[in-house]
This record gives sequence, structure tokens and C-alpha cells, in this order.
Amino acid sequence: MGVSVFTDHLIGGLNISRDQLSLAYMFGTIGSSLFLTLAGKWYDRYGVRLVMSGATVTLAFALIVASFSPALVLLGKGLTFLPLSYFAVFVMSLLFFLIRFSGQGVMTLASRNMIMKWFDHKRGMANALSSAFVSFSFSLAPLFLAWGINRFEWYGMWRWLAVLLLLFTVVVLVFYRDNPEVCDLVPDGKTTRPLTENEKLQQNRKQFTLQEARKTIAFWGVAIANTYNGFFITGLTFHIISIFKTVGMDESKALGIFIPATIISVLVSIVGNYISDFIRLKYLLLIMATGGILASVGLILLGNGWAYYVLILGNGVVSGIYTVLTAVAFPRYFGRKHLGAITGLNMSMIVFGSAIAPLVFSLSKTQTGSYYMAAMFSLTIAVLIFLLATRVKNPQES
Repeated sequence: MGVSVFTDHLIGGLNISRDQLSLAYMFGTIGSSLFLTLAGKWYDRYGVRLVMSGATVTLAFALIVASFSPALVLLGKGLTFLPLSYFAVFVMSLLFFLIRFSGQGVMTLASRNMIMKWFDHKRGMANALSSAFVSFSFSLAPLFLAWGINRFEWYGMWRWLAVLLLLFTVVVLVFYRDNPEVCDLVPDGKTTRPLTENEKLQQNRKQFTLQEARKTIAFWGVAIANTYNGFFITGLTFHIISIFKTVGMDESKALGIFIPATIISVLVSIVGNYISDFIRLKYLLLIMATGGILASVGLILLGNGWAYYVLILGNGVVSGIYTVLTAVAFPRYFGRKHLGAITGLNMSMIVFGSAIAPLVFSLSKTQTGSYYMAAMFSLTIAVLIFLLATRVKNPQES
């Protein structure tokens, strides 16, 4: 969401093509994905405050350096035998690596896991509240960033974001705690009433290691679905203005999908999180796959008026269920002890999916003149996820 608003400004400022920027984004993001499983292990070992504060400072540093990227590229003139556009791809690959690793990767992983460790049988409700804030923030981000770019230029906005991140580091150090036990509490808060049978079952849940989790269909079903979300949403938002211009729709129409999609996402997330405490998660996985099918069909037929609304609906359903599955599924299926390592691997997959998406969508446009092939690829993956979801079951019941 954050990068998409800066895409055209970077293309112009660095004097590179859309394919080259997408390639840099892919290189940097794939590089970051290779380290996120390790970051999950750091989370398990060193705790949320140290890992999270390190990530916020790193992201602030990366944004400040990125704001000077055109000047950095010009420094390469005469210092390298490569054309400046190639050197620009190299510089942006390194910067995207830092941005994606610290931002979407570590900050997301650490915050989500911390919340999930503080709740057990109320995990769905806690995630519903968290997801609502996250979803509305995502929908407002492009509008907020576009306003900041118009006021401070694109590079100035990145510098202001860096300042906000440094201030947020103080919030992390003051308020973040790894789990309720360090505060002499228990998940869901202290209670004097007898535990229900379900709560006793939750406390006696088997604690899967990463190696054990990888052997289950449940892990791959949820992980691949989450990766699809990263792929489709990133590919769509990264080229959102170009996608709509291709079918004759203007920028306002393109940016207009975010708020209604977010409203749907929040409603789906609230309902999904609430019912996740009572139903098998495979049914939510099936709903998410259905949303992916709808979103892909909407993108394929975007030139038709009704397809615009199908795209919004599918987008909202995918994003809403994604917020449920990424938070609730892994602690329920595999326990809390190795949650960092397990979610770290899934985050690596999500980031990898988001890494290749801009290039896949860009190549579809440059090679065929439209985004049809990218949309067909998305539809195929969504159908395969639906079929895989039918075989998912809770490993705790094995």
C-alpha cells in the first residue's frame, strides 16, 4: 500500500522503466523473504521489544536513504561500468530489501504475534479489533501518502515517515511485552473461575516445532492462501493506476476501490474472527479462496461496469479472511512456543509472493498490452487453493 503511491514518482525520479522498478522491488523483496524465518527465530529468542524497536529504526533509516535515491544513483556515474538505469535497479533493490524486511516483514510479524500470545480463547475477538484498525489504516494510507506527496514531494514524505517511525520506537520500548506471563498474568487476563474443558484443551495444546508444522497440510493450506493474498493485493496496488488506465478508467476510479474494499474487509474480518472461535478454520480458508476467484474474475473483466464491483467484493473478502488466518490459524494449529519461527516462514512466503507480483503484472502489461495474463494466473492459483482447503484439518486432532 505504501510503495504503490510512490511508484510513478520513482520511475520518473530515477529515469527507469516500470519493468526495471518492478525488478528492483522483486530482488529486494525476495532477498528480505530469505531472512524472515531467521527473524522469527530472533523473535522467539530475544523478545518483541528488541526485535520490534530494531525494525522501526531500520525502516526509518531505509526511508531516509531512499529519499535521496536519485542523488545516490547519480553518484554511480563514472564509478561503475553499468548504465545508470542498471545501477538504479541495484540501489533500489538494496533499499527495497531494507524496507520490506523491516516493515512488512519484521514489524508485522512481531506485532501480530505479540497480540496473539496475549489471548487464547478470546484470540478471535482480539484479532477482530486489531484487524479493523489495520484494515482502515491500509485503506487510508494511499490517500494520506498522496496528500503528503503533494505537500512535501515524494522524498519529503518519506523523511516525515522516518520521523514518525523513530517516535514510534519509544512506544515500542514503553508498551510492548512479549507475553502475559512476564507480567504475572495469563492469556485472556487473570480469572478466578474454573476453566472450561475447551480452555483446558487450549492450555494442553501440543507445541509444534517448525519442522513438525511443515509436515502438515494445514500449514501449507494456510501459508499458500496467505501468500496468494500478498501476491494479488501487491500486484494490484503496485500498478493500480496503470491497470485502470488500461481499461479506460481514471486515477480517481482506481484509488476509489480502497475504501469500499476496506469496509467489506473489516466487516468480513470482524465476522470471521468472531466465528473463528467456534468453527473449523478450513471453512474460512474456502471463503478466502472464493474471494480470490471473485477478485481475479473482476480484474479479468474490469472493462465491464459490474466487474469493478466484483473486484472490490473479492478484494475485501480476501483481505478480511487473511487478517483472520494469519493471526488465528497458526497458534491454534501449532501452539505458542515456536510461533515466531512458524509465522516467520509463512511471512517469508508472503513477502516472496508480494516480491514477484509487481514484475508478473508488469510483464503482462509490457508483453501483451494488458493485465489479462496476470489476472488469469491469479485465478488459477485461487482455484488450486480452494481445492487444497478441502483437505485441511487441525493437526491438534491428529
